[in-house]
Amino acid sequence: MTYNMFIDDERVPHDVTWAAQVDQEIYNNGQWIVVRDYDEVVECIMNLGLPSLVSFDHDLGENTPTGYDIAKMMCDLILDGVVLLPEDFRFRVHSKNPVGKKNIEEYMRAFVNYALSEK
Repeated sequence: MTYNMFIDDERVPHDVTWAAQVDQEIYNNGQWIVVRDYDEVVECIMNLGLPSLVSFDHDLGENTPTGYDIAKMMCDLILDGVVLLPEDFRFRVHSKNPVGKKNIEEYMRAFVNYALSEK
């Protein structure tokens, strides 16, 4: 199943008004499954597989796993053979936390490059 996952504890996709113009269309016109925390992400992935597009927030509330933790978990599920990386996989990071955003982007970029080189 192809779907888009929006990970954020407070916002919905059309709230992301600070994204680049090219991404505005994605956030405003895409069909999204909105998940609020780590457990909802796991449940969604176990039921539907990995999304073809995921948009990460970093800070998901106090004393809770972050978007970075979720990114690592998704990659671990792929490495462990639990789920497959969709052929058309893409990601965005809409977090306003600059350090968290950079960490997720670098981790996911490195993983996707690795996964594609292994095919």
